[in-house]
Amino acid sequence: MENIGLRIRQLRKEQKLTLEALAGKKLTKGMLSLIENGKAQPSMESLSYIAQQLGVETTELMEEVSQSEKRSVLEEVEKLYKVEFSNLTDEHSKIVQLIEPLLDKLTISYESARLLEIYSRCAYNLNRDNWEISFAQAQSMYDQLHLYNQSASLTLFKGLIRFNRHEYQESLDFILHEHEEMKRKSIQLDAMTTLDYLYIESILYSAVGNYDLARFKMNEAISYSKEKKLFYRIDDLYRFACFQAIINGDEGDRRYYLHKVRQYGEFAEDKNSAAIAELLEAHYYNSYALDYKNALIYIERFHELVKELDKENPKNEDNNHYRLEKGKALLGLGFINEATELLEAYIVPVYLHHPYDLSMAYEVHSYRALCYSQLGDMDQALEEAQLGVDLITPMPDTPYKKFINQTLAQIQN
Repeated sequence: MENIGLRIRQLRKEQKLTLEALAGKKLTKGMLSLIENGKAQPSMESLSYIAQQLGVETTELMEEVSQSEKRSVLEEVEKLYKVEFSNLTDEHSKIVQLIEPLLDKLTISYESARLLEIYSRCAYNLNRDNWEISFAQAQSMYDQLHLYNQSASLTLFKGLIRFNRHEYQESLDFILHEHEEMKRKSIQLDAMTTLDYLYIESILYSAVGNYDLARFKMNEAISYSKEKKLFYRIDDLYRFACFQAIINGDEGDRRYYLHKVRQYGEFAEDKNSAAIAELLEAHYYNSYALDYKNALIYIERFHELVKELDKENPKNEDNNHYRLEKGKALLGLGFINEATELLEAYIVPVYLHHPYDLSMAYEVHSYRALCYSQLGDMDQALEEAQLGVDLITPMPDTPYKKFINQTLAQIQN
């Protein structure tokens, strides 16, 4: 009763309404005063009248947390949540602290569902045990509100948790099943969410080694993006297509999609895309063309762009990629000591989860092994070569897996 009174008084003051303005034939100023001070219990008829006068739903007067309060918290939370992952400091902790006091008081509304969604995502990233409870509540609210795109995005999030645990087939099976369930229920997703599903499915097909379906879904996603004139995923798709072409040995597609990555970088003035294009070139010349002089040219171009990115983002970690590719190029050119120093400094990033990325990263052990064998340290060479094989064994077949296995055989002989 007291909460209802406080809510009425809060909304009245927000709208700059006096008791006289809110009162009428159905409700006197005196009775309103008693209700606001928690000294009288309003009937449902009175509540309905007050809500109508305030321009809100009756349920809002009965909530422990008002819509305006939820909107205020959500606005603050959204600002923190927009910080890019690479720039994060303590934003997720701040978000959890802002939302936590409201968790048990959130009744069904978009604002409540969004707060629960963001809380569950941040709590997961912070390894909180209770993230799944809020996740389930958010998804249930979205479904009740018929906000199926938001619910579908949460489904993707849950599926990708399995991906991050390197349970690739389980992740793919879950997302395909949920996507089919939506189609069976005739749930129409918007263009952006549909594109998300096409992109993620292409990534997951490649993760389980089904390269034909990966390419099919990737091309479907690119075509759909062009058809809908929706380009927010196009950079990711072009990068993936270029890399897939490199692995497949399709020189025509490699050049075409690399050109697209460069075009996007220029059009969007995206330095990161421009840098990735140089890195893709360096990687191609290092690992496939075995043209180490050209690889050095492109890796230095990449490094120059990374320096610019470093000024904008001190936490940028792309210097790690520079160490690996430059180390490979120097080894190929016979600069063993310099290559060894760079390769020893390389650390497999914790954010890598796709088998392609992990396989490329695990190659570092083979390159170190080749350096150590050149320096005459065969024990360390064998140890590194074996570590590379142990790590790559669960991964699908790729040229990287082949190289790592061949390196161990070479060291052993």
